[in-house]
Parts: sequence; C-alpha cells; structure tokens
Amino acid sequence: MKSLNDFIVRVEKAFNDTLNLGDKEIYLDSKWNEFENRICYGEIVCAPSRFDTGAKPGDTLFFHHHVTTTEYYRVDKDLYVSSFGSFRPNSIAYRRKEDNEIVMLGNWLFVEPWEVDKTDTVTDSGIITQLGINVKDRDVAKVVTPTSYLKEQGVVKGSIVGFSADADYKMILDDGSVVYRMTEDHLLYVEEG
Repeated sequence: MKSLNDFIVRVEKAFNDTLNLGDKEIYLDSKWNEFENRICYGEIVCAPSRFDTGAKPGDTLFFHHHVTTTEYYRVDKDLYVSSFGSFRPNSIAYRRKEDNEIVMLGNWLFVEPWEVDKTDTVTDSGIITQLGINVKDRDVAKVVTPTSYLKEQGVVKGSIVGFSADADYKMILDDGSVVYRMTEDHLLYVEEG
C-alpha cells in the first residue's frame, strides 16, 4: 500500500473500553465518557509520499479524535486515514520508533497544565489564615513539545505560554502520559525570563 497525501495508521481498537478491577475485566459502552476514552494514536503503516514528514512505518502517529470515530476515515477493519496534506489536517505528531522522540507536525504543539502554587499565609504566631493550594491557571500552560516555528521564536520545552480560551484538548499518549494539544495560532504570549 502506498499513500499519496495522508497517513495510513493501524489502530487495534478505537476506544479504551475496558477497566480492570482486581482480577475482573469490565467492558464499557464506548459512548460513556467518549472524549476521555478515545484512542488518538496508532502505528504508521504508510506515510504520505507527497510530503517529507520524516515519519516512517512503525512509528506511532498521534491524530485528531475524529480519525477513529468517523467512518469516513476508516479504510479497513483496523486501518484509518489521518489526513495530512488536505485542508483539514488530522495528523498532529509522531513518535519515532528508534529514539522515542516526539516530532510535531504542522502547527500543532503539546502542552501541560501550569500549576500555580499558592503558599499558606501564616501569622507570626503560627496561625494559618489562608491555605495554600495548587490550582490550574485556566489559560496558561507549560510547553511539552514546541513546533519548529516556536523554537525559532525561542519557545522551548518548559516555556510558559498563554492561550486563547478553550483551545486546549486533552490527549492520552501511547505511554499513558496526558498532554493537551493545540495549534500555535492559539498562543497569545510566551512569558520571558
């Protein structure tokens, strides 16, 4: 199989539809908590021959949640098309098999919530008047994997960025880590210093 414009990926199942409770396995309805349980990655079978993405068969592709939940993208029982060159790109990033490095595609980036540390307010006599808590600053995040353009602008892993409301979308990667994906167009600023 050869793909001209898009990725073809193998995804064994589209949803995390089982839970293990002790020695019992429980099956979930795939529509229950659908966004939390969608699988948004698969093994690359073919990379688009039209574009030099650097991705190879065997690498893991991370893609938009519509890929496995819309019949339009299904090629065969466990094969899906993740659009890359079209006007609506679904391909977000790939993880290289040989070095486990994540490479972002297009203008997508991964961030993680930025926790704002609120420390306890304590009087001189030791009475706590305000409890410290860690809270997610709603529209601020720490960059996990910047795009090429962002790197040129000095935005690196660990940079703190502000983004437009509701731009972040939770993804669970193949290693179980949780990131939020958005495009660089959603970024409003980067903190300097």
